[in-house]
Amino acid sequence: MAINLSSIINTPIINNELIVELVEDIDGLKDWDNVVSTVFNIKIDFEFLKFLLDDKKTSFFLGIYKKKIVSALILYLSAGVAGIHAVSTLSEYRGKGFGYAISRTALIEAYKLGYKIGVLQASNLGEIVYRRLGFKKYCDIYSYEIVDE
Repeated sequence: MAINLSSIINTPIINNELIVELVEDIDGLKDWDNVVSTVFNIKIDFEFLKFLLDDKKTSFFLGIYKKKIVSALILYLSAGVAGIHAVSTLSEYRGKGFGYAISRTALIEAYKLGYKIGVLQASNLGEIVYRRLGFKKYCDIYSYEIVDE
């Protein structure tokens, strides 16, 4: 899915109760890791996350609701395009507009930095959220797995 970032400025704020913060240190990165690992039920290589934290093209965002970290995402800037990745909201906090809010905030930051296009690969659950932000679907991506029998 893709969006012209100039249109993101005009999207409505759905949930202004979510405080969105940029991760700036290892403690914040641990919080980010905890949310994403929980949501996707995976173990993330923390050394790699630390490497990305020092990369000026990568930004980690946290969404905080009532002093609890409930959502996270990565914004990756490259080749004039802003990519949104690993958008995560803890299951008990879904349906409150947090994915929309954190994504909108990150994309506005990319727009302020001069980026014109935003892209992402949406899950079925997330596609509805991104359409409300103004994203359009341009293709399908399929993943395959070889299973040993």
